[in-house]
Amino acid sequence: LPAGGHAQASVLGRALPQPVAAPRRIVVIGDTGCRLQKSSNSYQACNHAADYPFAAIAAAAAAWGPELVVHVGDYHYRENACPDGDAGCAGSPWGYGWDAWNADFFAPGAALLRAAPWIMARGNHENCQRGGQGYWRLLDPRPLAAGRDCNNAADDALGNYSAPYAVPIGQDTQLLVLDTANTTWKGFKPGEPGYEQYRALYRQLDALAGQAPRNIGITHHPLLGMGADRRADGSIRLLTGDAGLQQTFGSLNPGLLPASVQAMLSGHVHLWEQVSFAGGHPSQFISGFSGTAEDTVPLPERLPDGVTPAPGAQVEQFSSWVDGFGFMTMERQDADRWLVQVHDLQGRVRNSCQLDGKRSRCAVAQVR
Repeated sequence: LPAGGHAQASVLGRALPQPVAAPRRIVVIGDTGCRLQKSSNSYQACNHAADYPFAAIAAAAAAWGPELVVHVGDYHYRENACPDGDAGCAGSPWGYGWDAWNADFFAPGAALLRAAPWIMARGNHENCQRGGQGYWRLLDPRPLAAGRDCNNAADDALGNYSAPYAVPIGQDTQLLVLDTANTTWKGFKPGEPGYEQYRALYRQLDALAGQAPRNIGITHHPLLGMGADRRADGSIRLLTGDAGLQQTFGSLNPGLLPASVQAMLSGHVHLWEQVSFAGGHPSQFISGFSGTAEDTVPLPERLPDGVTPAPGAQVEQFSSWVDGFGFMTMERQDADRWLVQVHDLQGRVRNSCQLDGKRSRCAVAQVR
């Protein structure tokens, strides 16, 4: 619905929250589903609110009073059946039908869905090999198109990709929403179709970014964020930004993003994180801590010298929260200044950051 264009709207008798032309209060969440995954032998206790708290997070975020909600992707995680004898997930629906989608997203997210309009980015859990059919039917803002519906694997070269779009939010600022569902953190091999698809995505992004002097990008996979995993010997390996996007975007722009992009909002890594840079790169925020099983490998309070999420990106400030559930908020202060706050699942503020132009700084280096 266009902002201010209608007095009210409803679907099947249910009133829809109305968009405002210049939202000043934005909630950012991501990675919200309950993980049931055989390949990783990971079965989250979907039946226990303490272990799967998306409903509580959605209620707390709704109580904050947003004018807009941004979900940075990965809604659907209930891919495999709960093992026999596991009381934590016993009885959970699974697979890619409506019952699993409802249990993973619509039912627990109901309070926040009623609170404000949403922007819904697409994550890798919504590519055509996984929950893509549900994504195209339930979440994408565009009309469902034959061939771009993930029904037939022969059409996945169409269904796994889509053009970015811009959402104006006032004061000459746009949110730029990118579909990165089919990128690869390992980078593309020569001849892989995704390479040219994401080069085309960058060109479209660049054209959209030229429509406004200020832009905030939304992409599930972080270009400029850090993660960590643990090697077999117990040592910790720091992981950099998505290699597929860095490879393709970087082939057209060594700076990775158009100059008018002020900040990036992402998920995929199951934690909260902020990174600010000394050069011209935009700040990166990761809000992937809103329900699915959290990453627990610790990040350092300060990144080691020379460690950076992307080539040529010099980290100036770094903040994180590992192994904690919650949501992020953004309150606009003026044209290019935002107060960014990190809330736990009860809604309490655990960290406060200031985004000023492309640079950001947080009060706490590491939430504990």
